[in-house]
Formats: sequence, structure tokens, C-alpha cells
Amino acid sequence: MEKLFYKSQRRLGVSSSSFREGGEGFVIRGGEDLISLLPEPLLCHILSFLTTEQAVWTSVLSSRWRHLWKWVPRLELDSFDFTNDMVCVDFIHKFLALQGKPYLREFKLTIDHDVFGSEASLYEPCLGRVDMRKLERFQVENKFGRGGGFDDFRTPLTLKACEALVCLKLHFVSLNDDFESLSLPCLKIMYLEDVVLPSDAAAEALTSSSPVLEVLKISLSRDDFVVALRVCSPSLKSFTLKRVEPIYPRGHSVLIDAPKLEYLSLVDYYHFRSFEIISKAESFKVDVDVEFELLTDYLAEKKIVYNLLDNFSGVKDMTMSWKTLQFIYSSHETNPLPKFHGLTRLRATMRLNASPELLPVVLESCPNLKHLTLELFFDYPIRWLSELSTVLPSCLVSSLESVEMESPVTEVATELDLARYFMKNSTTLKKLVLRLDQSSGEQHKPGVLEQLKKYSRRYGLSRFEVLPVVPTPNPLPPGYVYVKSDRF
Repeated sequence: MEKLFYKSQRRLGVSSSSFREGGEGFVIRGGEDLISLLPEPLLCHILSFLTTEQAVWTSVLSSRWRHLWKWVPRLELDSFDFTNDMVCVDFIHKFLALQGKPYLREFKLTIDHDVFGSEASLYEPCLGRVDMRKLERFQVENKFGRGGGFDDFRTPLTLKACEALVCLKLHFVSLNDDFESLSLPCLKIMYLEDVVLPSDAAAEALTSSSPVLEVLKISLSRDDFVVALRVCSPSLKSFTLKRVEPIYPRGHSVLIDAPKLEYLSLVDYYHFRSFEIISKAESFKVDVDVEFELLTDYLAEKKIVYNLLDNFSGVKDMTMSWKTLQFIYSSHETNPLPKFHGLTRLRATMRLNASPELLPVVLESCPNLKHLTLELFFDYPIRWLSELSTVLPSCLVSSLESVEMESPVTEVATELDLARYFMKNSTTLKKLVLRLDQSSGEQHKPGVLEQLKKYSRRYGLSRFEVLPVVPTPNPLPPGYVYVKSDRF
């Protein structure tokens, strides 16, 4: 208890000299304990920035603090901090009973126990008791789902009246099919990560129930019941769609009708019958980080992928991952890329070994590209690198203005060859940026940079920059490519 007391003192900035052992409160000495003189509503507001566990610690400070944590309008718990799930559930029941009125503003529960010794369904009754009428933030993160394959541990949940809800974040839960009267008039942010949606109609009702929704992230579950996903929102600005590989692959269709949509991100596994964007904002950015999986009808599925990419023909800003470009690289001869006529800014991650062959294929599909950013990674074992014998597509000669390479120059110096390639073939290039890892010494032939500087002057570059790479405490091993987290 003494250790807990001093820990609480440090968190609240109270000096130990201001505490009188055995007393009812604090002795004010030179203004040391002015925080306890604040009105209770303000003290509760201060405690709301702590987790519920940390707020409970403050009850040992004095009689003034003993019950303050009970009136904090925020409940944040991690089941891992309790001896078992039943103890955690009992605490939630008691906390909700203590309040007696709907003034809880934020609820965050992390269910984090050994899956073989826990029951996620235990939380359903206490979650059902949460009065969501005045709740502004509601989050349930079920970590049972991290390893996958534990669908029996998915937490059941029913959404009720949410008149004031602004942010909803759910992970590894199963939503009950009761959305007919659901209204989310204030909801702006919705994350549905590995959430089982009971039907197409329920999914559409949930995503269209808020007239002010701005950010939507959906990770479809392995065993979801959604076949046709319709996202219709007049206010949506950002949409991330992730599809994990289903146990039994089946075609899905996606339709997006969001006239204010500014950003779309497609992540991980892709296998849809169709993908259609009816409306979007004029300024529209796309991030494609998808591994295309062709299963039975190879030619028909290639056409589906082509139609997906064709939705982005008017996009001005696009990011493509290596997983996506790898598919393009393997199929461009039989199924060339559609033309991205509106694309002016492209960021691409590609394997260094393949860049000389893939880069012209990608650039040819971007006739009006102005800004190109490349992140190149090396893939071991080393194989022979073909030279850039081709020239830039004629359309790019008069459009490309800047090229930036975010990864440092490697020992094979293909990045330097690419730099020379762009300077030699683009008449409008004004800016070129390279990066060198000076901590490990120069990883290129002597005199190459000086030669590039001469090239930059010869071809009229206004900016030629060589930036140092900032060393990291734990650098990635050679050949390692950064992979995005599988969580939102």
C-alpha cells in the first residue's frame, strides 16, 4: 500500500512532505498541495486522462480522493490487470451501478487473457449494461483474435441508442443483427477490425447510419456474412478496406458511393467479383497495398483486377506497394495496366532487382506524371540486374518534374543508375533526391556522385540533393522490406 501511495503521489505531482500520516487530508505547506483545493468536477476531469486503474490508485491519497475515481466519466480497463475475466466483469458491473445515471462519456475495454483460460462471452452482459445514450467514445479491443483461428472467443455485442457517439472502434467482436432503428447522428470515426457483420443489409445500415461519418476503416473477418459491401455516405472522406484471406474463398462485390471521399486504402488480400466507385471527391488519393490472388478462371480474374485499377484512372495521387506491383510485373504482357491519365504524383515500393524491368512498364501507364517517389528494397539472393536500356515513354519526357528515392543507395548502386536514367531521358526534370547511409561508409563506386553532379548541370536540374540517412537504434537487416502492421 505504501508503494502504491508514493506511486500515486508522483503521478499527481504531490510532494511527500505535504502528507500528514494518520491525518484526514493534506497539510498545505508553501502551496505544495494546491491540486487538492480544486473543485471536484475539475479533479474528475484531470483523472479522466488516466486509465481507470491509475485513477483508483489516487483513492489512497486522502479522504478527499477516496471516491473521486467513481465519478470520472471515463472507464478504461485491461482485463490483463485482473486475476481473471470474472473479476474484471464484476468490476465493470459495480462501476456502472455506482454511477446510477447516464453520464459516462468514454468506455474502453481491452480483453487480454490467455485464450485457453478465458471466455470472451462473459463480457456480453456487462457491455449490454453500458448506457450509450450520452457516450462519446466506445472501444472494445478483443486481443483473443490476434493469432487468428479463435472465432469461438469473439465477443458478442449489440449496438443500441448512440445519440452522442463520436468515435466507435471494435476489434474481434461479433455484432448482432439489430440495426433497423440504429442511429448514429454524431459519429465521425468508425473502425470495424475483424468484426463479423451479420448480413449485407446490416453492413450497409451500419455504415450509412451516420450523416456526418468522415473516417471509416473496415477489416472484413474470415467468416463474415457480407457478400455485397455497399458503402454509401454523403460525408465520408477517408475509407480503408482490408480483406483477410478467407478460409473458403468466395467472390465479394464492393460499391462505394461517397461524393466527398478524398482517400481510399485497399490493404492485404484481394478477391472480389467486382469493385465500383460511383462517386468520389475531385481531389482523390489512393493507396493500394494488395496481394492479388488468382484462383480458378485466370483470364476472367485478371479482367476483374484490371477493372479495379481502372476505377483509379482519374486519380491524381497514388501509392502502390510491391505486392501490387509484383502482380502487375507478372501479368503486364498479357494484361497491360490501364492508363492513369489524371495521375500526377506516384509513390511506389519495388524490389531493387526488378526495378529496371518494371519501372518502364509502370511509367508508361502514367502519361502525365510529374512527381515520382521510389522506395527500393534489396531482395536476396543477389541476381543479375538488367540495365535500363529503354528510354522514358515520350509522354513523360515533357511532364516529369521531380524524382525522390526514399531508400539509401545500396552497394550495387542501382539507385544511381536510375538517377542517371531519369536525368538523361526527362527534359523537364527539375529536382532529384538521393539518400546515402554515411554511417556504413560509401556504398558506391568512387566518383559516381561527382559524375551525377555534372549530369545535373548538363541537363539543367535546379535541385540535386544527396541527403544523409538518419541512423536508427535498431536498423532493419539487409534486404528486409518494411511491411505494414496487420492492425489499423
